[in-house]
Amino acid sequence: MKKLSLYTLLLVSALTALTSCTEDFNKDVAAPQSWKQEDGKTISFSAVAASATTIDLATVTTDSVAICSFTAPPVSEGQTIKGFDIVLDGTVKLNVNAHGQVAKADLQSAVTKLYGKRPAPRTMKSVVNAYMSTNGQVFRASSDVINIIVTPVAPLIESAYYLIGDMNGWDGAKLIKFNHSDKDVYEDSYFSVIVKIPANSYWKIIPQSNVDAGNVWADGVLGTITNGDTSMSGNLTRNNPQAGKIATDPGYVKITLNMMEYTYSIEYIGNMALQLYVPGAHQGWNPATAPFVYCQNYDMKYDGYVNFTADNQGFKFTSEQNWDGTNYGDGGNGTLSTAGGDLKVATAGFYRLTADLSSTPLKYTATKTVWGLIGDATTGGWDSSTPMTLNPETGEWTVTTTLTGGKSFKFRANDAWDINLGGNANNLTYGGDNVSVTSDGTYKVTLKLGNPTAYKFTMVKQ
Repeated sequence: MKKLSLYTLLLVSALTALTSCTEDFNKDVAAPQSWKQEDGKTISFSAVAASATTIDLATVTTDSVAICSFTAPPVSEGQTIKGFDIVLDGTVKLNVNAHGQVAKADLQSAVTKLYGKRPAPRTMKSVVNAYMSTNGQVFRASSDVINIIVTPVAPLIESAYYLIGDMNGWDGAKLIKFNHSDKDVYEDSYFSVIVKIPANSYWKIIPQSNVDAGNVWADGVLGTITNGDTSMSGNLTRNNPQAGKIATDPGYVKITLNMMEYTYSIEYIGNMALQLYVPGAHQGWNPATAPFVYCQNYDMKYDGYVNFTADNQGFKFTSEQNWDGTNYGDGGNGTLSTAGGDLKVATAGFYRLTADLSSTPLKYTATKTVWGLIGDATTGGWDSSTPMTLNPETGEWTVTTTLTGGKSFKFRANDAWDINLGGNANNLTYGGDNVSVTSDGTYKVTLKLGNPTAYKFTMVKQ
């Protein structure tokens, strides 16, 4: 409990008022007074949290929720109580009524502002303030710090979701994973996938927890409310989920889930090329013999490597191995345009090319790469790369080097981690797992980037 002199009560800056009371108590708050305190004139004010356990807003059915309790300071003749507020974590201020209640919606907004939307208990160090008016000036009495524990309202959102249905023969071993950003799922609740389907394809959604449990049909499966629902957007349910139906011709569709709202939307794309060809000055501008970039995840994002043999060489992306399809040129500032001129690289070299036809505007990148090995299995450890040598005809990088058994390495470009490959020898992935070395020895390591459908490597002991 704090006992504060009426004449030495401190000022506090007004923050957002979040209940039905919207008066700014600080507008006329007097500055601290410096004359001698009068004997015997003190104010007692204390507060306690309304609950020693978590206030779970998902279970609150009223518009307001008790957050604390307190007794108003006593007043003398000529004094009035102007109101109360509570400051959460020294940052967010909510107006609170005389019963220690705040608006549920405003408490939800305050907690998510401080900690995000994930429904986890959040402990906030808080101070309750009482405002009193004396002779036209407003003074404040503050309680000691109390802990308010609140869990915000949010639905269950799992770390990943998978598509199952006619597109994969309802086979739980061939689930199609939805793509997601690297953000927290409660900050980015959207999951999407582009997939090729047969005509009139039925579907459901499998959550990550079912995959982890080894039973894709356990409780938690998501579907439509009505079996065979052909709506291209609607609500998802876990309660007796039914199979939705995409009543279209065969082709590619984009399915997007918003798990904060438990909704889905389906966009019919139709036919989509999995390859974009890269004709240009590096190979005589002949689409029929051009290298290509590949759409590995059916997401209209293409990736591949092309060796440009001279400076300032031009190139384009084409959807066909001729000039009769859709051709993409320079739209300026890293964008593609079907009406654009030639794309160009400034200097000769082995480039990673990407094209994103799912974005607006369409985008591309061209990054010159020089590859090497790095890891505790190499002579340079994790501090420096062991350089590899390019075979420009095959797109293969090789090195013969000493490797240490029981340790590991990865492939990375340009002595940096922006572009690195690891994982399975027959299907390397960006940011994949470290590659293990079984025994000490000298090895010839070959990184094969010439075929973008699957990046591979070999490691042969010499």
